[in-house]
Amino acid sequence: MRRVLFFVLLAVIIIGAVAIYLFSGSDEESATFRFARIERGSIISTVTSTGTLNAVITVQVGSQVSGQIKELLADFNSEVREGQVIARIDPENFEARVRQAEAELAVSKSNVSTQRAAVERSKAELQNSRSGLDAVKAQTEKARVAVEDAKRDLTRKQT
Repeated sequence: MRRVLFFVLLAVIIIGAVAIYLFSGSDEESATFRFARIERGSIISTVTSTGTLNAVITVQVGSQVSGQIKELLADFNSEVREGQVIARIDPENFEARVRQAEAELAVSKSNVSTQRAAVERSKAELQNSRSGLDAVKAQTEKARVAVEDAKRDLTRKQT
């Protein structure tokens, strides 16, 4: 039995040694070396990586009016100063609105002139109507006086 135990123990030690050798992952085969001749020169360091860059300073830019940009005077990441023009908006829409407002103003001025002329005509018609009314009142008074005269004459002739 001692003999069997000795062979079993020997087999376990051999299997353990083989397993350690296989699973230790020897790096000698995976390591590759590059050889070059030594030369004097500049050392250039490059870093290649991926990720997200965030700006150190962010500034909100806005305009007082909206519209289509006609000319862009600053490039992406350009340094600009406060008050510096960085874009020009196409003025065509604004100029069209100004022309439309000027046309509407001219129409309104024309309407005012027309209404003033109508007011003057109405004043003249009112004056004519008042004159006509005065004439009719005078004729009515004249007719009333004539009726009274006729009544007196009639009363005198009857008596």
